[in-house]
Amino acid sequence: MSFGFVASPTHRAGATDAALYDEATEDCVFAHSVGYDTAWFIEHHFSDYFPTPSPFVFMAAVAARCPDLNLGTCATITPWYHPLRFAEEVAMLSHITRGHLYVGMGRGSAPMEYEAYGIDQNLSREMFAEHWDIIRQAFSGKPFQVDGQFTRMGRKVVLRPVPARDRVHFLGAVSSQPTAKLMGEYGLLPLCSSAYPMHLQTQMLSEWRDAAAATDADANAPATAMVHLFIGDTDAEAEALCRRYGPLHFQQQIVHYEIGRADYDGIKGYENFNRMMGSFRKLSDPAQIDPWMNLQFVGSPETCRARLEQYNAAGIDNFIIHTATAGIPRSLRHDMLSRFAAEVAGTQSGSVLRRAS
Repeated sequence: MSFGFVASPTHRAGATDAALYDEATEDCVFAHSVGYDTAWFIEHHFSDYFPTPSPFVFMAAVAARCPDLNLGTCATITPWYHPLRFAEEVAMLSHITRGHLYVGMGRGSAPMEYEAYGIDQNLSREMFAEHWDIIRQAFSGKPFQVDGQFTRMGRKVVLRPVPARDRVHFLGAVSSQPTAKLMGEYGLLPLCSSAYPMHLQTQMLSEWRDAAAATDADANAPATAMVHLFIGDTDAEAEALCRRYGPLHFQQQIVHYEIGRADYDGIKGYENFNRMMGSFRKLSDPAQIDPWMNLQFVGSPETCRARLEQYNAAGIDNFIIHTATAGIPRSLRHDMLSRFAAEVAGTQSGSVLRRAS
């Protein structure tokens, strides 16, 4: 198993954007010092909800401070990029850092972000597929030219700089069994969320492996999941922290995704999102957050270790520990990351955090 952490600016009333980026950078230095191997960056636009419109720019800055820290995105939204520029920037990053790059990719969900860019969200699935095909061709190292539905290249080119391909790994966001199947067919490693019970995680990863086995992808490749952390001396202490800060995370999502205004039923490929997004209103109530809390690393170190074993049994090998949500004080983030490293991950055989205990 390996363990990374979310390293995105986290909104705090009264703080400047410069201060938020400085704090997120220092979070990377701190988390790396206690043994985490990968900093993961979230992409969002035009709101207080993780304002990181260019994860690649931020990753380059962090690479200068922590050149041996692996870097990942969870996730970059490929329909909002020109795929050639996307491939070029990843190739550049592969030389700016000495670590590995884990490029998580997805379609995004917020209509307001699509609207601002003037992109038809109904075409997001087709755009994702075409853009990934172009990125994959670019990383082949061979001359290529594409005349696609969304991208038309006027001539053949070879990607420069030549990427450090052995250190670049592409992942696809998995949010359902159909998307798990698609990501397997695309040959993308699975990037999972902690919004689903373990039996559904197992089913989605089974769909991914079956689809990957039919391609050139490694069906036994490791799966990665982002899981929220609230750790305390006792389960009651950790649950109190989750009830205090967890609802703020969902309140931000209600605003960012314009829940109640956006009609996902009318957007192709997002037909189930009204139901899913509607649950955020319930989870923004501390008294109703238990179903979500029971899927996260919430509890004493012993309870967190037991949850970690459940995820591992479901097929998750790599973890993105999430403490960077709205309202969580920086000192608490650091304390929880340290405790998880030493008292949970550091006890696992083969864990990269063993040295942190």
